[in-house]
Amino acid sequence: MTLSTKDLNYLKDEMSWELLAFKKCHHYAQQCQDTQVKQMIDDIGRKHQRHYEQILQYLNANNTGGTQPNMPQ
Repeated sequence: MTLSTKDLNYLKDEMSWELLAFKKCHHYAQQCQDTQVKQMIDDIGRKHQRHYEQILQYLNANNTGGTQPNMPQ
């Protein structure tokens, strides 16, 4: 299946949003003193990381990836 330029731009935007959400969760989890809140924020951050990786896998599987930002480990 060939994706249009518009579709690829949507996916690129979505990847950027997921990466930003992951980074924010990571930052705010580091600032938390409450362990339950910190765990919850970490869980949400991992969910955004998984979404990012799923989109990237889809693009790689369909050989439409191009250059995408790397996910921090």
